[in-house]
Amino acid sequence: MVNVPSFYPSLRILIFSMLICLAQTLMAHGPRYNHIATSAMIAEDPTNSWTAEDVAAGRYDSLFVRITEPVSNLDFTTSTWWVKFNLKNGTKTTHEYYIETARPLTNVVNLYRLSGLGAQLMYQAGDELPFDARTVVYRKPVFPITMAPNDSLSLMLELESDGEVISLPIKLWDQENFNGFVQRENLTLGLYYGLLIFVIGLFLFFALVAKQKIYTYYVSYVAALFFMQASLDGLAYEYFWPDSPWIANHSILFFSGLSVFMIMLYAAEFLNLDQMPRWYRSTYRGMQVLVGVCIITGLTSGVAYELTYPVVNGMSLISLLMIIVGIIWNQRVHGNLNIFFAFGFIAVLAGGILFIFTNFNIIYSEFISQNALKLGSAAEVTFLSLAMVGRYRDIQREKEVAQQEAFENLEKLNEVTREQNIRLEQQVAERTAEIKQKSDELAEKNKAIIDSITYAKRIQEAILPPDQQWEKLLPNAFVLYLPKDIVAGDFYWLESTQDRLLFAAADCTGHGVPGAMVSVVCHGALNRSVREFNLLEPAAILDKTAEIVDETFEKSEQEVKDGMDISLLALHRNERKASWAGANNPLWVITKNDYSDTMGEASLTDGDLKLYEIKADKQPIGRYPNRQQYHNHEISLAEGDTLYAFSDGYPDQFGGERGKKYKSKNFKRFLLSIQTEPIQSQRALLEKEFEAWRGSLEQVDDVCVIGVRV
Repeated sequence: MVNVPSFYPSLRILIFSMLICLAQTLMAHGPRYNHIATSAMIAEDPTNSWTAEDVAAGRYDSLFVRITEPVSNLDFTTSTWWVKFNLKNGTKTTHEYYIETARPLTNVVNLYRLSGLGAQLMYQAGDELPFDARTVVYRKPVFPITMAPNDSLSLMLELESDGEVISLPIKLWDQENFNGFVQRENLTLGLYYGLLIFVIGLFLFFALVAKQKIYTYYVSYVAALFFMQASLDGLAYEYFWPDSPWIANHSILFFSGLSVFMIMLYAAEFLNLDQMPRWYRSTYRGMQVLVGVCIITGLTSGVAYELTYPVVNGMSLISLLMIIVGIIWNQRVHGNLNIFFAFGFIAVLAGGILFIFTNFNIIYSEFISQNALKLGSAAEVTFLSLAMVGRYRDIQREKEVAQQEAFENLEKLNEVTREQNIRLEQQVAERTAEIKQKSDELAEKNKAIIDSITYAKRIQEAILPPDQQWEKLLPNAFVLYLPKDIVAGDFYWLESTQDRLLFAAADCTGHGVPGAMVSVVCHGALNRSVREFNLLEPAAILDKTAEIVDETFEKSEQEVKDGMDISLLALHRNERKASWAGANNPLWVITKNDYSDTMGEASLTDGDLKLYEIKADKQPIGRYPNRQQYHNHEISLAEGDTLYAFSDGYPDQFGGERGKKYKSKNFKRFLLSIQTEPIQSQRALLEKEFEAWRGSLEQVDDVCVIGVRV
């Protein structure tokens, strides 16, 4: 961990030294050039329609006025500006000159030579051209001029911006002085951007160590400030995106808005915005929204883009004033003033005001225009960095105090815990003995319950047709029977008469013990319907079974609403014919024959195979209002036809990748897909498919599927 108390004074000395060096270097830049702007004439073309030939021919001479300031700021503008001026070499030697003409942000900077032949384009610059297209590789639009002894030149500048301020220094440098200036300038820029990079690296470390968003906001602000200043100075276009004029044009607005947005987030966190008055919070957050909109419009074009330039300048000034108001309010109400935090915003406010005043031509000063933001932002970053380091130091001290208090509290807690543990051990020993006794009692009762249910299973299995009977009466058939619990609500039924073979798949209400008890009642009712009342038609059997079940449950003092869904089929022994009836559960017939005249359209086909569904009556066996008689369906069959009776447990099972129901449609498709398999093999295939679909999920209901091949 960084030793903040010893690190803090060293940091102050380092940052203040860098700031003093920066200021001294900026102030040391004395003039090494000649201002020629005051001898030039200027005219504005608000329509952007004038041509260089027309201007050179004097068509608009009446609109030209003399420039009165050495450096003119032409306000936020989208007009085209034309400047005419003359140069003369009054010496007897040839001179190499550089003409510095505009700010780095100017979109179009064209230099023409005027002669009897009209306007001849000499050089082009501006950030609408790739950086490599410049004649002089320099961040500002600079043009080389060679003049012979006693030579005179008439020159014309064409300047155009997309809404930013156009500045007109028009400086004439000799080559030696210009090269010396660039060297000193690079030192200044190196100190300034070195300071920003140092702060970004330092507080990125603090952000990772402290894990507080205020440090992230601060680093983001300084990074946005870095790119905004680099865009203003033309360095971003030179080094970061030299082949992208679009980014060069839009980066200044984007990073200007982003820097304002991030400094507002940072200041809100530092000042604890939630404790400020309601009017202040609402205004502050409204400004954040407006700045966010400016960030977006700064990436557009047209009127919205043009208006963003003055709006962002104004918002940056207003946001600084709002933050300073918050600092004053915090001091007066809470007595909470961080002197470095306050000095930081005062410094950047002073620099920002001076810079904005030069943009709006309130102050005419080239030095202030070029350096106010640098000095103000450098001082701001210096003071805010010291404030942030101090904040980190205070946090560490608070943590140390909190840790000491926590350690002392922990010691007290440990003493109390030791005393409680002694008492708890005694209580635990007593409770353990009680729990063991109750656990033994519960285990004994549980064993008795399981034994009873297991015995009930044997009773239920006794009423089911044995496998030998199925194999004897229906050799081309299978039964898939998968109870959910030890005992089940589903059951299968088989009865043989002289000319009929009756079988059914039944599903009684519920599962487990309640379902098993209902299944015994319904199974007995089916047996009585055939054996006692000599009924052979499925519909008549279901009607009588429903009557018997109702009579049985009516004997209870409490209303019993349980019942049974069933699919009941009667195969005629001497002919390929069957009768069927169903209560809620259907019958499926898979065949290669066309039964559409008797069974309706096939619900699913696969090649020459068709699956017909005979729908059941929508009423269960059991208590049901307005019960109607069940319908009997006569079915003609052919060799190879396969019939399926089943409960709803198979299609209702949840599973698969999404934990969804299997559903009847998938059940039908699978049955069609296994028709080439022997009927006895289909049971294993169905069980494998069921288990694969269920996976690790719990079985939701009893499963009963009967398949018979004619």
